[in-house]
Amino acid sequence: MSWIVVQTKSNNEFKAKTNLTRQGYEVFCPKVIKSVNSFNKMKKLIKPLFPGYIFVKLKNDQNWLKINSTFGVKKILKFGEKIYELPIEILNNIKFKCNDDEICNMLPLKKGDKVKILSKKLSGWNAIFSEHIDEKRSFVLIDLLMTSIKTKVLNEDIEVLI
Repeated sequence: MSWIVVQTKSNNEFKAKTNLTRQGYEVFCPKVIKSVNSFNKMKKLIKPLFPGYIFVKLKNDQNWLKINSTFGVKKILKFGEKIYELPIEILNNIKFKCNDDEICNMLPLKKGDKVKILSKKLSGWNAIFSEHIDEKRSFVLIDLLMTSIKTKVLNEDIEVLI
């Protein structure tokens, strides 16, 4: 058994996953939640962590030839004529950071990280992460009139600025 990398057609990661799963393959498509400003409202969208790529587990007796002709799939990633097998340690590290819905929290916040506040009251404000209070809340520092103000926000309402 090995995990291979499959390149998908543009914006077809979820379609390819659905079709490969129907054919009996085990598929892993890690996702992240991104905040997008749409008509002056912040929306949270689920996007692939690796746009254009998914991971497929091949069992020893499984035929991999039909993967390339699956709707949504562009091709299997190869080096020369050999199919690239993803090292299991890398896959396990990614899976460790994902929940049961394959949604990953890849960027744990550290003191001093720049964040964007997404809550309705402070939407669009930038702040500096200070510390976690508990699983649901954190302290951030907001610059207001040349003064840093420490305030509580919900963890789901902050996003790391990269």
